[in-house]
Amino acid sequence: QLLSCVISKMATTEHFFVVPNEDIDTSNSMKIPHVVVLKNSEGDSLSTLNTGLPQGIKITGGAKLRDAGYTGKGVKVAVIDSGVDKDHPGFNGKVTKQVWYRSGSPLSSDYHGTHVAGTVHLMAPDAEIYDYRVFGRTGDYSVDRSIVLAIDQAVTDGCNVINMSLGGPSPFGQIRRAVKRAYNAGIIIVCAAGNEGDGNAFTNEISYPATYTECISTAAVQKKDGLPVASFSNSNNAVDYAGIGVNVLSFKPGGDVMRLSGTSMASPHVAGLVACILSTSQVGERPDDEVLPPDEDTPSTGFDCCGLFGSSSVPPPADSAPSPSGEFGKVKDDASLREVLNEKFLKDIGVTGPDNETGLGFLSYLSKDE
Repeated sequence: QLLSCVISKMATTEHFFVVPNEDIDTSNSMKIPHVVVLKNSEGDSLSTLNTGLPQGIKITGGAKLRDAGYTGKGVKVAVIDSGVDKDHPGFNGKVTKQVWYRSGSPLSSDYHGTHVAGTVHLMAPDAEIYDYRVFGRTGDYSVDRSIVLAIDQAVTDGCNVINMSLGGPSPFGQIRRAVKRAYNAGIIIVCAAGNEGDGNAFTNEISYPATYTECISTAAVQKKDGLPVASFSNSNNAVDYAGIGVNVLSFKPGGDVMRLSGTSMASPHVAGLVACILSTSQVGERPDDEVLPPDEDTPSTGFDCCGLFGSSSVPPPADSAPSPSGEFGKVKDDASLREVLNEKFLKDIGVTGPDNETGLGFLSYLSKDE
C-alpha cells in the first residue's frame, strides 16, 4: 500500500445478494480508497470557516461562484459513501435525506463520508445532500450490492449529481449497469480516480467505477504552484480531470473539522463545482422514459431516515446574492456538461495537453492568472 496512515478498513461483507450467472468476489469488493489523515493546522476549527473558505475551495473558485450567485440551489447531490453526520452544524440543514444500507460502525471512525460531503457543501452551499451509506460493519446487503441500490435510489430520488469516492480493482457487472442507468437518466457521476498511484505516469493503476466512460474520473493535485499531481493519484487514460486532493480541510463527525488527502477529496470538489453549474440550468426535468427501472432482482431499499437537520455555523450565502446569469447555458447530461467544463473551467496543467495523470486538466471557475 502507498501510505501507512489510513482510515479504518471497512469490514468484509457477511451477506450476499447473489444474481444468477454473476459471482461476487469479496476480494475485489469496492472499498473507500486509503486516505492520509493529516494533523490539523493551528487555528483549524469550524469557527474559522465562518470567515473564510478552505484554500482548496477557493482555488476551485468556490468564493467567486458564490459571489456570482452559483450556489447549487435546486440541485440534489448524492454522496454514496460511509455515511454523513447529518447533525454537523456546518451543513446548515442541507443533508435532506439519508438512506443507509449498512451501519454498525460509528461515524467517528467512518468519517470519510462526512468529510466528502462537507467539501460538496462548501463548494455548493445551497445544494441538497442525499446521504446513501454503503459502508459499515453490518448490513443486509454486501457493499457492492449496497452501491447498486444506492445508485438506483439516487435515480429514483431525482438526484442530479452522484459523488462516489470509492473504488475497486475489478469491474462489477451490477454496478456497471446501475451506472449506465444513472447516466442514461442524465445524472452526472463523479468518481475518485483511486489512490494506488506510484508517481510514474507511464504505469497504469485502474479503479472502478472511475474507469467507466460514464463517470468523470478525478485525479488529485496539490495546493502548490503549478498544481502538481499527488504521487498517490492513479494514472491511466481514463482520468478526465483533476481537483484539489491534498491536505483538504473539511467537516469531521461530531461538529469538528479535519484534514485528509486522497482522490476521495478531489472528487467532491468537482462534484460541488458541477452542482454550482447545474444551479444555472433547468434541473430535474428528465422525461419519464429516460429513467430506466432498477434490476428486476432489486430488493426493497435500505433504512430511510430522511428529514431536515442541523443549524448554521457556516453561514449560507447572503439573500442579496445575485441570481445566476445562465452564462453556462443548459446542461442536460454528461456530454453537455463536459462541453461547458472544457470551455469555461479547464486549466491545462502538467505536460501540455491531455495526460494520464490529470486528464484534460484542472477544473476551476478562476482564471489561470487568478
